[in-house]
Amino acid sequence: MENHGFKTLDLIGSSSVMSLLSSEQEQYWAEQGKKDEWLRFLISLANDPSILGTSSHLLYIGRRT
Repeated sequence: MENHGFKTLDLIGSSSVMSLLSSEQEQYWAEQGKKDEWLRFLISLANDPSILGTSSHLLYIGRRT
């Protein structure tokens, strides 16, 4: 994208690690009252280059220069 006149602002995995959790695992975190904490943690990992490949979808965020 940068070769086509865009400045990269961010690249995130839109599903990432969350897609690896089973419904039972998601339910466990909800029952523990930590679902919001878990979601904040996953959001903090969304642009970690070491796990972008685990996401089935990437979101490029850029600005035309």
